[in-house]
Amino acid sequence: MIHRAIRITCSFFLLALLASTHSAATQSAAQETPARRNIGLFFDKLRAGKTISVAYLGGSISQGLGASDPNKTSYRALVNTWLRNRFPKSRFNELNATVAGTGSIYGAIRARRDVVEYKPDLVFLEFAVSDSGESEDAVKKSIEGIVRQLLAVSQPPEIVLLYTTNANRSARVDWHEAIASFYHLPALNLQDSFWKSLEINNSSFAALSKDGVNPNDEGHKFYANQIIEFLSEQEKLPPSAPIKVLPMPLLSDEMTYGELKAFVEIAHNSNWKIETTTDKMLPASLLVSDKANAEITATFEGTVVGLTFRMGPDAGILECLIDGKPAPEPLRQIDAYDKEAHIATRILAGGLSYGEHKLTIRVKGEKSAKSTGQHVRLGAFLIGGARPEKL
Repeated sequence: MIHRAIRITCSFFLLALLASTHSAATQSAAQETPARRNIGLFFDKLRAGKTISVAYLGGSISQGLGASDPNKTSYRALVNTWLRNRFPKSRFNELNATVAGTGSIYGAIRARRDVVEYKPDLVFLEFAVSDSGESEDAVKKSIEGIVRQLLAVSQPPEIVLLYTTNANRSARVDWHEAIASFYHLPALNLQDSFWKSLEINNSSFAALSKDGVNPNDEGHKFYANQIIEFLSEQEKLPPSAPIKVLPMPLLSDEMTYGELKAFVEIAHNSNWKIETTTDKMLPASLLVSDKANAEITATFEGTVVGLTFRMGPDAGILECLIDGKPAPEPLRQIDAYDKEAHIATRILAGGLSYGEHKLTIRVKGEKSAKSTGQHVRLGAFLIGGARPEKL
């Protein structure tokens, strides 16, 4: 009996030790993985009746493509309506900083101009679908660049990352989530919830989208309901402390600075003509040529460089050189043909040495078989990674 009692006592001791060890490990893991911050500070402003500004920085989904009326039935419009109705005493401003057909790389270049300058209180960041065709390194650096630009001000906004989806379920959730986790930012995995809902309701993606990417009214409504549910829960939380000091970058600060300059403002010869456009996503005037070997050269300081241009049914092929040598992808050679006219971007997201460089753009005088011409229409010259004092 004595031996049995000893064995039982030892067993209880071992169980207690294991439980204590597991508890300590759990506490240690919790300490190593801080909780995501909430957006309670944003709701404090609303409850105080202050004027607030909500920014949407994203691509075509946030712009509202696919909705019958982007200003009324897009997820963005539905969330705005909920906020206005929920807090009628606050003056509400929306900052629509969306550009269809572009991802976070271009977003990082234009974030300062399109969002930071307006000092928003809350920013919804949505590029996970738009980034599906980009490289992991470029996307992560770009999302980090956007986040750091937003947070590196005296009164930083609250940031919520949105991971929407498409018919291929190819949104770069993991890449975006790596940055959100590092900066402890809240994020909504709308991709997972969207597909789970389709499975539960035995429905197809086609029922909520006409083109496989942009949701229809019902799809936008689903996104809006998920976001509103998140906001309703966030409203109840005591606010996280303001972010006062940024950590060292997880990957890079190359996409922390950006500037844009219209190509028409850069010295060019008579091979180039000026063409006006009503496309608000591009400069009001484009630099255009269809003459083989027509060139324009721009000098810049930075490690990031790129351009915006207009794709279209009569567009041709252009090539880029950096410091007289063929540029790395995606700048080396660009076919600007598409059946519909729209803005496009090509950006080398870092990797250049510090110091002065020259970007040369040359019209090749060639085109794809489908194109009716070989026109090259240049919009804006993009530079990033420059020192702050240079901007």
